Amino acid sequence: MADELGIGQVGLGSITTAHRQGYRLYGQPVVAGFDPNPEARARFAAEEPDATVHETLESLLADPRVGVIDLATPHHADTRLPVVQQIAAAGKPMLIQKPFAYTYGDAVQMIEAIEAAGVTAMVNQNMCFVPGSLRLIDAVMKDQAIGRPTFAQVTVQYVFDLPDHPWFGKDDRWWTGALTVHHFGLLQLLFGPPETVYAVTGRDENQPGITVDGYGHLLLRYRSGLTVAITSTGTYYGTEPVPHGNEKIWIQGTDGIADWRPEGGLSITRRAGAEFETTRTEWDSERRWFPDAFGLTMAHFRQALAAGREPLSSVQDNLHVMALIEAAYLSSAENRVVPLAEIMGDRWNPDYGTGWSHGFGDWTAPGVQTVEAVPA
Repeated sequence: MADELGIGQVGLGSITTAHRQGYRLYGQPVVAGFDPNPEARARFAAEEPDATVHETLESLLADPRVGVIDLATPHHADTRLPVVQQIAAAGKPMLIQKPFAYTYGDAVQMIEAIEAAGVTAMVNQNMCFVPGSLRLIDAVMKDQAIGRPTFAQVTVQYVFDLPDHPWFGKDDRWWTGALTVHHFGLLQLLFGPPETVYAVTGRDENQPGITVDGYGHLLLRYRSGLTVAITSTGTYYGTEPVPHGNEKIWIQGTDGIADWRPEGGLSITRRAGAEFETTRTEWDSERRWFPDAFGLTMAHFRQALAAGREPLSSVQDNLHVMALIEAAYLSSAENRVVPLAEIMGDRWNPDYGTGWSHGFGDWTAPGVQTVEAVPA
């Protein structure tokens, strides 16, 4: 069945170039594309000469070669919701670019359309599929190398200011909702949803390109007793930057500590009496977040569809990420701890567990394929 799942790209903006690069690396076939912008369609046609360029969404959805949709339209409700509804009504499974939605309420509306149509949908939380992330997930989830997690810390601190960009940094939900969402997706997979969120969000007034939301620092508490501290900022111009793409994460468990960076290896340290023993795992330095994670995400989704399994980071699972984002902004605005149950209502399940336990955790990551250069 996997061979029948040709990829139709809906939305052909600049990020989708990285998608296609990753798809070529891991043998994921792009067969069609649509964007209302003729320049975007022309760029797609040049990069994918064997694919069909469609001038309407209706035409792409009727294309018999298209078995799965790669959706990369903006995440605001006015642009994404009607497209999701139309794709769902056509019965097409879809991989939806993160963040899934702008607000939790918008996410619920999309999920209702997806569930009513009975289609499978996954959110492209591609940090979960960075080659280095797969090693971390195996160590923590499969090998249980550090035992039961008790504390974790995420650090992202660098300068991100784009005064000339038309929308980066201009939304009132920018940094926490559209940047730290990467880390929320990985945390959801590893640990599941927190019970409570406390957050402080804001901006550095000296950064003209970030008008409202330039940092978001969070404290997450879990039913298991786990606590996660997140320092995430695009306002840091000090001497020790930790850029997005090589963030620093460490996880302490009952049996050891994992120190990890997406492109910096994984160290597991355990006590041995009064001493400490560290084992170090490195990975191919050529395998990186861009573009590898995009190809591996789609590979996972197509494998899950072919196997009739729920993918990791399904839209239902990712609703917990959207609830976390909603709780973070509410917490910051009202200076209080916000339970996720307050956001999710009847959809909150205190016994939900990890995102990994709800998805296709035993899929097989494909190897890199030899690809020809894209025409200039």
